[in-house]
Amino acid sequence: MASAPSQATYGRRIRTGDPVQALPARPKRRSKLAAEIARYLGAVSILLVGVVHAQQYYDAYFSVVPTIGTLFLLSFIGSGVVGVVLIAPVRRLGRSVGDLILLVAALGAIGIAVGSLASLLISEYMPLFGFMESGYRLAIVLALVFDGLTTLFLAAFVVLVAPRLIHTIATERRTR
Repeated sequence: MASAPSQATYGRRIRTGDPVQALPARPKRRSKLAAEIARYLGAVSILLVGVVHAQQYYDAYFSVVPTIGTLFLLSFIGSGVVGVVLIAPVRRLGRSVGDLILLVAALGAIGIAVGSLASLLISEYMPLFGFMESGYRLAIVLALVFDGLTTLFLAAFVVLVAPRLIHTIATERRTR
């Protein structure tokens, strides 16, 4: 009794004696694609967080507000650094090293975004370093949106890439 071809063979007959070829791992490819999309969207989001902070520092004169002005400048610089690293082709240094650099940059960007978001929300309800926000002007809304998007996209990137990197590092250690 002959069996019908399975979906795994895509209608091809398997002959005895031929080497068996593995099918392409589509879920892995989708996971890698999703990670790359999350990485680049997160990079753009954190760069926009930096742009909002730069605009507020220079055009809204936050540069004269003690402590808060310095934090806006540091947020702008930090956002620029991690954003550029997330966009840079660091995997050319090697897959493991590149992924490690990207994970550190993503975690740094998440830290900047969550810190900015928390500081903004605190300053809406009570003074933060002697400064208190009032109302939701466009810059505040943009900061809230881009902080949230940065956190969402880069958390997804970390969740998708970290297990693969940990597995690679553990495998390399075992083979030494």
